[in-house]
Amino acid sequence: MIFLDADDLKNAKVTLGLILINIIFFFITYLDFPLENFLIFVQINRRIIENYEIWRIFTSLFLHANELHLFSNMISLLFFGATIETNPNISKLQFLLIYLISGIIGNLFSLVLLPYNAISLGASGAIFGLIGVVLIMIATENRTLLPFTLMYVGYFVISSLMPGINIWAHIFGLLGGIICGYIIYYRKKLKLYKY
Repeated sequence: MIFLDADDLKNAKVTLGLILINIIFFFITYLDFPLENFLIFVQINRRIIENYEIWRIFTSLFLHANELHLFSNMISLLFFGATIETNPNISKLQFLLIYLISGIIGNLFSLVLLPYNAISLGASGAIFGLIGVVLIMIATENRTLLPFTLMYVGYFVISSLMPGINIWAHIFGLLGGIICGYIIYYRKKLKLYKY
């Protein structure tokens, strides 16, 4: 289902769990201990390769710069995450893998394409991956909505051009989601149509 209702939100347990983890990580940054000790686990920049801190490619998905960054990402995660997670053609494990793989793809390309000292954090790459999957779902289920969906995705990508936003995480997270959506969703639907 592309549109959500209250039952979808109740059944989106992985989505709600991811939101809770992001909120917990956000509040940890406000605790009274040296922030550097926490940031070593979450921010990404090219020094993570030099220092062999590869885990940051994963953990940076769970930290946000400020309240607005967290709020906008969690609203998007709630909508797109619940839409995908409650779709009967995608399992909860597949949903979680899509989220993490898209975010990691966005972070890997960010490492290569951002300036050396740039710092990136947040769930945006993973969320753009979810947008990519929803795009595949709409293209498969209801092509009449596709032009509007493409305009919406275009708006998201163009808004990524604002200063301080990691466009590379957004673009490559989106592409990661489109690839995952094709592999997991579209191919499964094709098999169902054949039989």
